[in-house]
Amino acid sequence: MHDISYLHDILVLLFASVAIVIVFKQFGLSPALGYLVAGAAIGPFGFGVLTSIETTSSIAELGVVFLLFAIGLELTFGKLMAMKKYVLGFGSLQIILTSAAIFLICYKLAHLGLATSIIVGSALALSSTAIVMQVISENGEDSTRVGRLSFSVLLMQDLAVIPVLVLLPLLAKKDANILSAVGGALFDAAIAMIIIFATGRSLLRPIYRLIANSKNEVLFLSFTLIVILGSAYLSDYMGLSFALGAFIAGLMVAETEFKYRVEEEILSLKSLLMGLFFMTIGMSFDFDLLLRSFPYIMAAACALILIKSSIIVLLCKIFRFPMAPAIHTGLLLSQGGEFGFVVFVMAVQERFMEPDLSQFLMTVVTFSMALTPLLANIGRKIKTKLYTKDVLQDHKIKREIDELSKHVIIIGFTKVGRIVSYILRKRGLNYVILDSNHRIVHIEKNNGYNIYYGDAMNIDILKYVGIERAESVIVAMEDEVACIKITRFIHENFPRSTVVTKSETLNNAERFKKVGASLVVSKNLETGLQLSKLALSSVGVNAREINEALNAFRDINSEIMKEVILYDENEVSGTIFEKMANKKEIKEEKQ
Repeated sequence: MHDISYLHDILVLLFASVAIVIVFKQFGLSPALGYLVAGAAIGPFGFGVLTSIETTSSIAELGVVFLLFAIGLELTFGKLMAMKKYVLGFGSLQIILTSAAIFLICYKLAHLGLATSIIVGSALALSSTAIVMQVISENGEDSTRVGRLSFSVLLMQDLAVIPVLVLLPLLAKKDANILSAVGGALFDAAIAMIIIFATGRSLLRPIYRLIANSKNEVLFLSFTLIVILGSAYLSDYMGLSFALGAFIAGLMVAETEFKYRVEEEILSLKSLLMGLFFMTIGMSFDFDLLLRSFPYIMAAACALILIKSSIIVLLCKIFRFPMAPAIHTGLLLSQGGEFGFVVFVMAVQERFMEPDLSQFLMTVVTFSMALTPLLANIGRKIKTKLYTKDVLQDHKIKREIDELSKHVIIIGFTKVGRIVSYILRKRGLNYVILDSNHRIVHIEKNNGYNIYYGDAMNIDILKYVGIERAESVIVAMEDEVACIKITRFIHENFPRSTVVTKSETLNNAERFKKVGASLVVSKNLETGLQLSKLALSSVGVNAREINEALNAFRDINSEIMKEVILYDENEVSGTIFEKMANKKEIKEEKQ
């Protein structure tokens, strides 16, 4: 009978990965950090649940292949050209300057070898695409100046993976000349890319079309795996990195109409294999070494953050970015990236980096990644404070707002806020819009809207826009939690203000009333009322009776509305209309 002891190891890894991701998600932390922690906990230097990583190391390496394929899949030549100023200009300078600074520190101060210093500098110059994009997405900053610049830099960093992967095996040769190695690397990479692209251009699209027409899901996935693994094998066969081949395959597929279908097919597989890769790295962490080196690890992580953020802020000023988003972007991109793990593991395999140094550097990267949400939050607060200071010191704007009274303040230029602003503007009524997205403020100011940058939870800003003289405050933020926080803040500091806000559900509408909202518009309620209006009209009910029927529902504190909420929460049997009828009969009997 075959030995299936490896199943035990795989089951332990899968169980640990599921458990740790659930826990880290609850705390809003990156799953990548969770995998590292899980691997360290179950590994030979942790609780010793698994004593060897040989079983999973080969599978985990496939995670690198799929990661690089996914990175290539995200890139298209059209996307590069659209943002070439920041991708090729800003991004290239960031990588070159950061790599050079870290190289000099490693070579001159730490006395590492020339090849090792080059690889360390190149690897640490790259940031964490996964964590940065997660932080940007969670805070709704995708379309902001910070979000777009960060994405551009990360895009260039993804491209920089190519020369690093090409250099790794060449620098491992002891007698290799660095310049000739670079030249040879570029030549070999060019040959590999030409072969893979030529093959892909002539065969990829026709074969994918043939498979798509066959309507066979298994064939589509199988051919995608052939493309990924075949490109990786071909690249490795030509003496280059297998990960480079996967990256080129991603670029190749990105130019076809099947890009999104392929992305969907490999997403889960990539995430699973990358999880195993991070856990394998975590299993190699030696806690005794970490404890002995902890002060040096913290110092190195802080130095990395300081160097990268300083260079990014400097480049932002050269590219004429205001100081506020420059600081925010610098702190957001100041960590090491997951690609550093790939490079350091490969450097140990190529035998030009000691395992202890590799583990030290991977721990430094891990600490810097763990600090990213905190650093991003600090950067966001600094940006808000600087912008707020600029707004409060703008005497021209202050004079304009000082003249306003009996106006409406709209917080959040969202879809809802835009509709309210547009109607007030068309009616010639006084209004002020407050939004925390500087880019939106700049664009809409030019479009003629009376909009200003500011934090709605800043007392000075609220006084600045004349909240004490306003007729009402419309809280129109997309995020319902933010709406509740802002409503409570305004009610606590300006209790006489009339606050009107929106709610997704009837139950949440009651919560808004408790924190100080004067009026609450429920999305579900208004949709239901509009549909009810059409239904009543279709059966011949006149307009007066329709309005009376609908108005009975609009007050969130009315008995009828409480019945609706109660029914929704407890799923009481019988229809709401039967309950209303029964209540009417009881009332008539009492009379």
